[in-house]
Formats: sequence, structure tokens, C-alpha cells
Amino acid sequence: KLSGTRDPPEFKIVLPMETTVRVATWNIAAINNNPFEFWITNKDPHYDILMSSVQRFINDPGAMDVEVAEVFTPKMLNELRFEMQKMGWQGVDEAITTFHKEFKPRKIVSDFLKDPTLGAKRLISMPDRITNTLNLPNGQKLHRPTVINCYAGYFDSVESWWRQWKKFMFETNVNVGSGNDS
Repeated sequence: KLSGTRDPPEFKIVLPMETTVRVATWNIAAINNNPFEFWITNKDPHYDILMSSVQRFINDPGAMDVEVAEVFTPKMLNELRFEMQKMGWQGVDEAITTFHKEFKPRKIVSDFLKDPTLGAKRLISMPDRITNTLNLPNGQKLHRPTVINCYAGYFDSVESWWRQWKKFMFETNVNVGSGNDS
């Protein structure tokens, strides 16, 4: 309790026994800037069309619920393996084996995006949170190439995005500060 504040008034609501109460909540402390995570009020009718279309796709992707390997292709996987090995990372072969065994055959929406175990383990959201938007010591922001942040670059194809993503992840040097500077 803050000094000088009063206790809030107590409210008592008496409901008949057969009444159903519906409650909704919203995470107002979210730290990311994914435009598909928060549906806002917007006067532009195209915004509602876009958001409704994305929601319909997630709810029922139908034939567009392709295997992960159709989106993250074998060529991309080989390029990623090369970049990780070039960095000297340990466990690259194990990661590739796990990808082939656990992720490659999954459907991209129903078996991957909607997998509650991936969400519970934060295997997707935590790496995104860490690399999505970097706050630099000079006050500027650096955005990972993706459609789910404020990245100002342009993607005219998956290949275009992939080139930009690899450059960001493996070639871009970033000073995020240290100690009290970060």
C-alpha cells in the first residue's frame, strides 16, 4: 500500500446460481513488437482484413499447412549448418539430426506453431525475444530481418529474407554494451 492511499472500495456482486460469468484478460506488459500478436483498433479497413486473414489461416490452414521442410528447405538447412560450423559452434551435427527427426516432417502450423510443448519450453519465443529487437547503447534499435518486428528492409521472396537473416545472424557485429552500459 502506498503512503496516503486509501483502501479500494469493496464491491459485492450477487448473481443467481444459474448465471454464467465470462472473463477475458490481456497481457498489457508484453515486451515484443509482433504486429500479429496484438490486434488493435485501426481505422484502415485493410488492417482488419489482414488480421482476420491471418487468424483464419492459423485457425484452419488447410492445404497451406505444409511440412516444415517445404518452408525451411534442405538448401537452407545446409547453409545454416555451414554458418554454425564456421562459427565453431558445438553440437551442430546433433542439431541437424534433431531437425530431421523432430521438426522436418511436421506440419508448419498444426504441428509446429501450435505445439504446446514448444511454447512451454520457450524453444521458439525465447530466441525470438532475444534477437528480435536489440537496444543499442547509443539509443538506436537494430531489428532482426523478420515480418514480426519493425525491420525496415524489404523481402520480395523467402530467398531475400533468408539472405538478410543469415547476414544479420552471422555477419553483423553488434555492440550491446556490458555491465552498466547494457
